[in-house]
Amino acid sequence: PSSSVLHKVPMHIRFGLNGFLSNVFFMIAYNFSVVQFEHYASSSTIYATVYLIFIPISHALISLLVFGWPERYLRSLMSNAPVGLTAIVLGAALTEYLDQIEFNRWVEEAIVEYWKLLGYKVDSTPEEEKSSSGEFYSSIFVLLVTGIWTFVLSVMVNAPTESLEKKEL
Repeated sequence: PSSSVLHKVPMHIRFGLNGFLSNVFFMIAYNFSVVQFEHYASSSTIYATVYLIFIPISHALISLLVFGWPERYLRSLMSNAPVGLTAIVLGAALTEYLDQIEFNRWVEEAIVEYWKLLGYKVDSTPEEEKSSSGEFYSSIFVLLVTGIWTFVLSVMVNAPTESLEKKEL
């Protein structure tokens, strides 16, 4: 019964809702964790840990909102776990790289320059404040890349077999 109601809502709407909720929850947890643990672990380690915790959470959410609750949940989770694990590797590597190139600082400086080009007077913040600005811009970029990666792989893993067979013919 609930899956029939679920399938009345177009899949792109369900994916969008799932993506929004998953990303909001993940961003809150990740940024909270960075603030709490940045002195104990690298941002890529924090990212990987939070993402690992989110694999079953996001799988449950996507099962409820997009594909419908599977008959064998644990089996479904295990078939989807590699999607999350590859996203962890991709996201952690990208997070580490963005930290090395000081992506957040670069984006902040680019935003200030953009506003100056538009004719707005922008106060520069002291270097000490810039260095402790967190992982906001890099986490958004990593979330975008891993979100696309996860979307494509999730559709491939969870697509009904008959629709895949029809596409191959």
